[in-house]
Amino acid sequence: MQKIASGKKLFSATDIVNFLECEHLTALDIKNLEEKLQKAPVDEQAKLIQDKGIAHEAAYVKKIQSTDLSFIDISKAGSSNEEKAHATLMAMKNGIEIIFQATFLDDQFLGYADFLRRIETPSSLGSYSYEV
Repeated sequence: MQKIASGKKLFSATDIVNFLECEHLTALDIKNLEEKLQKAPVDEQAKLIQDKGIAHEAAYVKKIQSTDLSFIDISKAGSSNEEKAHATLMAMKNGIEIIFQATFLDDQFLGYADFLRRIETPSSLGSYSYEV
């Protein structure tokens, strides 16, 4: 859950799942938007898992970039969610084969996909579509 400069709240898929699982968690998330709540410290095991995940993702990006597939990293396409969502849409319309860090924004809903892969299944984009 994010609160942007205009005061508008943005909700992610995780926020929706959290609400369905525990309304109290959502209440705490909303409270955290107004007054930052103290977070539990990151323990060594969680840090190790996070570091391994980041390293795995970086290695996978490097592997993809060594192929002939067209590739774009949306995280470098701008600083705002709007810019990144626009860049994602343009990459999809242009048929880029691998889209990394895709950003989707629809009114108050914000989502990210680590990787989108173009598949040859027709859609409103043309003779292809994308899968996560």
